[in-house]
Amino acid sequence: MELHFINPRKNALAYLIKILSGCLILWYGLRALGIAEPYWAMISLIIVTEPDMTVAKANFRARVINTISGCIVSCIALVIFGPTFIAMLAALTAAVVVAMLLQNYPSNWRLGPATVVILLSAAFTGNGLHEELHLAFMRVGEVLVGSTVALLQTVVYMWWLKLRKPAGGSEAGSS
Repeated sequence: MELHFINPRKNALAYLIKILSGCLILWYGLRALGIAEPYWAMISLIIVTEPDMTVAKANFRARVINTISGCIVSCIALVIFGPTFIAMLAALTAAVVVAMLLQNYPSNWRLGPATVVILLSAAFTGNGLHEELHLAFMRVGEVLVGSTVALLQTVVYMWWLKLRKPAGGSEAGSS
């Protein structure tokens, strides 16, 4: 019996290696720095990871823009409304409006509102505005670190591919 529907996609091994090695780097690196559960860094790594530098840069840019806009909107809502469900709804509304009104906003704009939920849900566990803002910024830091590790891995991957390319010859149709 042949299983034609099971066929590894191009770059499957590159994705697997980059995601697993990146998760190991983030898990042990951030835990060594005192972040007990760096899940958001790992999620960002997965979202940004691409073998192609152009796509990785676009993913990185979108992740950073959405994270920063979601953070700004969340912090404003947190200061005005406190850590409440109403604050989350107001911030979600503002994040969607920002994404829909700004020209050249990244196509995966839903990461902005998702950031709002991440940050305000983290703030719900805080004890006071200072701790809530601290938790929100910790989540943003994790997102930025995870995205940066993914982009750096793409740089290393592209460098490695360049080293493997035979000297003096160019492979037709390679990507």
